[in-house]
Amino acid sequence: MLRYLLLVQLSMIAVALPLNTPLLPSYDYIVVGGGPAGLVVANRLSEDPNVNVLLLEAGPADRGEPAVEIPAFIGNDIGGIYDWNLSTVPQIYLDGVSRSIPQGRALGGGTILNGMLWNRGGQGDYQNWVDLGNPGWSWDDLLPYFAKSETYTPVYSEEVGERFSIQEWPDVHGHAGPVNVSFPKNFWNSSAVLFDALNEVGVPTAYDPNTGLVAGAAFLPMDIDPITQQRSTARRAYYNPYIDRPNLWVSTGQTVTQILFEGRPMNAMASEVSVGDDSDGDGGHPGIPTGIFGGTTTLNFTQAMDDGEDEVKKCGIAGRIWRKLWKRFKRQVPGTGSPNMVAVGVEYATNAGGPRQIVSASREVIVAAGALHSPHLLMLSGIGPAAALQELDIPLNVDIPGVGNNLQDHGQVWCWYPFYNASYMNPTMLTHNESFVAAAWEEYWTNHTGPLTTGAIDGVAFPALPYVVNGSAAISDAAAAQSPEQYLLPGIDGSIVSGYALQQQMMISALDDVTRAAYEIINANDGVLTVANMRPFSRGTVSLNSARPFDPPTIDPRYGSNPIDLEILQAAMDFNQRLLYTPSMSQMNPAQRFPPPEASEGQITSYIHSRWQTEYHPGGTCAMMPFELGGVVSPELLVYGTRNLRVVDSSIIPMLPAAHLQAVVYGTAEKAADIIKVAQDGSGSSQTQTSSSPPLDASETGAGVDSSPTLSPPVSVYSEPAMRTTFITVVYTQTVYAS
Repeated sequence: MLRYLLLVQLSMIAVALPLNTPLLPSYDYIVVGGGPAGLVVANRLSEDPNVNVLLLEAGPADRGEPAVEIPAFIGNDIGGIYDWNLSTVPQIYLDGVSRSIPQGRALGGGTILNGMLWNRGGQGDYQNWVDLGNPGWSWDDLLPYFAKSETYTPVYSEEVGERFSIQEWPDVHGHAGPVNVSFPKNFWNSSAVLFDALNEVGVPTAYDPNTGLVAGAAFLPMDIDPITQQRSTARRAYYNPYIDRPNLWVSTGQTVTQILFEGRPMNAMASEVSVGDDSDGDGGHPGIPTGIFGGTTTLNFTQAMDDGEDEVKKCGIAGRIWRKLWKRFKRQVPGTGSPNMVAVGVEYATNAGGPRQIVSASREVIVAAGALHSPHLLMLSGIGPAAALQELDIPLNVDIPGVGNNLQDHGQVWCWYPFYNASYMNPTMLTHNESFVAAAWEEYWTNHTGPLTTGAIDGVAFPALPYVVNGSAAISDAAAAQSPEQYLLPGIDGSIVSGYALQQQMMISALDDVTRAAYEIINANDGVLTVANMRPFSRGTVSLNSARPFDPPTIDPRYGSNPIDLEILQAAMDFNQRLLYTPSMSQMNPAQRFPPPEASEGQITSYIHSRWQTEYHPGGTCAMMPFELGGVVSPELLVYGTRNLRVVDSSIIPMLPAAHLQAVVYGTAEKAADIIKVAQDGSGSSQTQTSSSPPLDASETGAGVDSSPTLSPPVSVYSEPAMRTTFITVVYTQTVYAS
């Protein structure tokens, strides 16, 4: 009878899972975070129809607003409902003022609010990763994954390509990947002038910056659909086309409050419901709809199991099926044969006052919450610096000093030299010229061309320091004279100092290398030439300000704590002034406004301190390095001391590449998905590298040293495809959308 009823329902409805379908009690994989890394991993793992994958995202799904989709409106949604609206602590090495740190809080993560620029960094950047103890992560190792993520479309016109120095090396690009990578149908002429000026002072042109040879001027491609000229977000690339997969579950508006480990106590503060508190950790935007359809009603079958037969009956047929399968789930929780910690699921909630729910993972938990929230979640779950966790009465599961340390960012300083040659159109006309705006909208809606197809920033440059500073060795010599711990946080763990000592030598070498970018010139085509440091020597921290998951993390990038960063930015600004007086730039009639032309050296320093802000590229807080160097994850991205918990996002980057990070994260996540697949296949080929494990007392923490941290694949809870399909179908019928 039961099978008959299931078949009847199957014949009446589609198998496809809508966003925010009520959840099963257990999945093979749980992915925490719906940004580019999380969506890539969830997509690739769910290619196997024999596994179930759940992705939990704290933010909502966007509604295709112009600020999201139209390139000209880049930046307009920063500080809005799709931003975590995080801030740093006051930056005491600058002007004592806190900075905002925009981070995507939506399905698609930062890809719905970033600058859309697409580049990977230099080959030497990834050799540094290898040299920091990560075999298998070189440029050559990652190139196939960079290509796998993209469908690259060359510039639409040979004439435009020649004018703006755009060439394609087909061997380094992908042509069948999920993300559309292309060029806008509009080019601001001042970018070509900037390239000419850079050539005049000795900076070469990087005709295709994604070859890994980046030290020069480059017109970067964007994650843009070549036909519609709309933003190609991670959601549109890795989720929307695959929404009909019956084994891919995505739920928005769900914040993971802690990771659960077998045989270990939970963080009681994370589980505590704050009555009357509807804050959701986003910096002040409670009440955001949780999905495309305005939210869902969650059916908590797991709680019904605990509340008795009467509650089960209220759930109908689906509840009775759930009861039968729940017994199977309970029998298949991973065992304790390995001394390493075993993640068995996560706890989550919609907001601080919402009930806590638990969902189990039979294979792995993958954290992809970003450089600021991934370490936050690990620490809430008892993984991090022991003293910091014990101070907040969080049960210690694994003592890893590196969690939340090694925070790096490409600090940038805004500089403005407005030009007064009216023959050069610029992006400010979209806000100050009504006839120009009207024509732009007509052009965009009629044939997807014109100035609305591009942001203000297109042409950039990544100069090597020897091109910029005569006697550039002075800066690197000053860096070499520093002791590794000199400008790190006082009292920091020795392993972090050891890891930084290696990074320091690599950064010094990069500063002297004519093939390695030292900083970036960001041309906004209205006279703005922002400079951003690609080799930050300063290191900051992400830490807990409480044991409550809906309290935001404490973020301290410690901008300017190492004076070498200030010297690099000063050299970059001096070089800007040289550019203004080149024959090419002179034809635009530029005038120096900020910093003022008469500013003294002290005033320039004060200007930098007041204008220094994020370039939106934080990373390094769960670094992929050996444990004894302050690392948090192995080259297989397994968290040290755990058997089946991985981190996949920009937090694992040990040293920032000279690049905007979205293409880097996509490639990293593509590789991570293959690592996970190989581990579950049992071949172990991706696990052959020996990685360090933290020195743990298993009697105190429940986690010990295991030289082979692979997870043997358990028996799938869905051994019969028919059972999987029919069960999902029943759950589908229970979905309720708010009006």
